[in-house]
Amino acid sequence: MEGPFPVHPFYIVCDESKSMEGVAIESINHALPEIHKAIACDPVCNDKVRVGVISFSNSAEVLLPLSIMSDILGVPGLVAKDGTNYGNAFTCLKKAIHDDITALIAQRDVIVNRPIVFFISGSEPTDTNWQAAHNVVADKNWPFSPHIVAIGFGEAQTETIREVATGVGRSGEQFAYFADDNADPGLVLNEIFKSIFRSLLGGQIGPGGLYLPVTGPGFIKLNES
Repeated sequence: MEGPFPVHPFYIVCDESKSMEGVAIESINHALPEIHKAIACDPVCNDKVRVGVISFSNSAEVLLPLSIMSDILGVPGLVAKDGTNYGNAFTCLKKAIHDDITALIAQRDVIVNRPIVFFISGSEPTDTNWQAAHNVVADKNWPFSPHIVAIGFGEAQTETIREVATGVGRSGEQFAYFADDNADPGLVLNEIFKSIFRSLLGGQIGPGGLYLPVTGPGFIKLNES
């Protein structure tokens, strides 16, 4: 009889403020179905990966609960709205992770690895106390605390994107990226997922949810300060 198998939860937390209107939000909406298809069509990744999507503007909502990709028909698209409330995004993320991981653990036939979050923003937060909600999610004393990969572009500031990304491993290395003016944020997201998939298939993501650094055209890894 086979024992429990590993599951890797991924969350895409995406800004849908006015700054995303046009090409940026269209590129993300193009990338999400491609990611869905790539996972659903690969039996190994489909078994190991669960993906959830959260959008935020003034408020935040779960667009897609953490799901097996082959079990869903598609991923809901983003729609540009007002505001960029980071605090609400992290509060929504905290509840989603708690509820989803609790449900996964209750299945008893899985080993749930540390969640990995892709936080994508093209603007600066409109709330001034967002760090409080971020700290609650990033608190390493919380058993479900995720690794947060932060991706910024457009009007977002590099220092803010660094602050969102969490440290990984004993070295505390951060995975914070910034896309240049000509980069397509959807392609950036796709490139990062491809790197993650290569790590999964190569057995390079372990129980701690660690992953390889990713690089690609159009975006740079920010140095820690």
